[in-house]
Amino acid sequence: MHSFSCYVFSWRMRLLKLKRHKLSVSLSVVIILAVLIIGPSVYQESWLDPFGTLNVPNRELHPHAITKLGMVNSDDPFHPYYYTNEGKIQELMHDLQRATPLSSSDQALVSLENQKVQYFTLHRTLSHYHTEEDYALQYYPNKGIIRFREQAFRINESTVYALTQITGDMTSGWWK
Repeated sequence: MHSFSCYVFSWRMRLLKLKRHKLSVSLSVVIILAVLIIGPSVYQESWLDPFGTLNVPNRELHPHAITKLGMVNSDDPFHPYYYTNEGKIQELMHDLQRATPLSSSDQALVSLENQKVQYFTLHRTLSHYHTEEDYALQYYPNKGIIRFREQAFRINESTVYALTQITGDMTSGWWK
């Protein structure tokens, strides 16, 4: 059995070895302290937030938490559809990042009243970090406009293509 003085001597010898490498040890300590002090102030959640343009914080609508999409078409509201391919859903969520906000005085918003609309439900599953919740999204395919909450956005061709693929592959009914 080793005594306390043996442990103290052992640690003292290890520290003496580090004495030869003063520069690298002190530089490492300075870098670690700088990261700990400056790191949290430099980190911004919006860098990770694909819904930066939709003004929804990442903690509320995390893109990887969305695992299902539901849809109801305005032409046939009694036949809902759903989609569960997470790869395509993540692609759609990534494409929505590039949506450009429309101002409330924009000409395109005035003519949306009599347009065909598809009502989407973004389903966030229950996890350690989030409660289970659904988010409504309205898509006007003829105009290339999406409404999320009280905001309207023009989407690009990639998003239109992803939405067209998803609506073509949807299953009739609703998820359980």
